[in-house]
Amino acid sequence: MHPRTVFLFVWLAAACGGGRMRVAEGEPENDTPVSLAPEPEGVRDSSLNSPPSATAPAPIQDTTPAEQGYAAYDTTVSSTGLEIRRIGKWSHTGIREARRLVIQDVNAWAGFWSELGVGDRPAVDFTRDIVISVAAGERPSGGHEIAVSRVTKTDGEIRVEVSETAPGPNCLSTANLTQPVDVVIVEGVKPKSWSFVEHKDVRNCTP
Repeated sequence: MHPRTVFLFVWLAAACGGGRMRVAEGEPENDTPVSLAPEPEGVRDSSLNSPPSATAPAPIQDTTPAEQGYAAYDTTVSSTGLEIRRIGKWSHTGIREARRLVIQDVNAWAGFWSELGVGDRPAVDFTRDIVISVAAGERPSGGHEIAVSRVTKTDGEIRVEVSETAPGPNCLSTANLTQPVDVVIVEGVKPKSWSFVEHKDVRNCTP
């Protein structure tokens, strides 16, 4: 073949696309590049290790018992008076003379209760409360009663109304000696002074 003809053939082969082939050095011929599409916004990558969701703790229940206060026999509240809580009423006690007491400290309370002689002494918070005790004195028979019926407060002074009841001539009662006493607590009161008002009555018993 003529040399000029050979040169023309090689030039045509190069012009027909031979220059578009490109192989990178060190890469396998069958390595196909992978296109990574961007993750859509707002979609969380599930391959990431997220911390376990914390479970909200159950509410703690308060198991502390509520304050019981005083073991009162009953509670009396008048429309204009203070609340009184009765510790107890007794007919047989160690107090043989009539008394009207306002007790404001634990020492006086301990001494009085020891003389009363009716069992265990209740605890009283004298930083806020007072004790009122009324005793009828020794009586010749049963059927006699005494009670704090009402307590009012005006300008720092408390007024204690005391009801004393004796049995009528037709009332059946024991012949034993009695010493009636009533003891109450008035909560949240620190009086400057006090007075007692007496109400005496005779029980009417139908024959």
